[in-house]
Amino acid sequence: MRDLEFSGYWEGEAVYSCDCCGKDVSFPFDSEDIDSKAHRKELRERLGWITTKVDGEWHDFCCEACRNKYIRDTTK
Repeated sequence: MRDLEFSGYWEGEAVYSCDCCGKDVSFPFDSEDIDSKAHRKELRERLGWITTKVDGEWHDFCCEACRNKYIRDTTK
């Protein structure tokens, strides 16, 4: 999940949270061009985050263990 936390006019942090454990990673921004594509690339390639579609909705996970736990806990 991504939330935007504003500290000024188009300034603040884009906060990505693991949908299982709640771990947060933040990226600063200072314009309307937040560049979430670059953020997601860094989350995936450098930090090992996983984005997976579960029951038709996209979810973000900080690791494979969180993804697997979330799927086990929310699907039947």
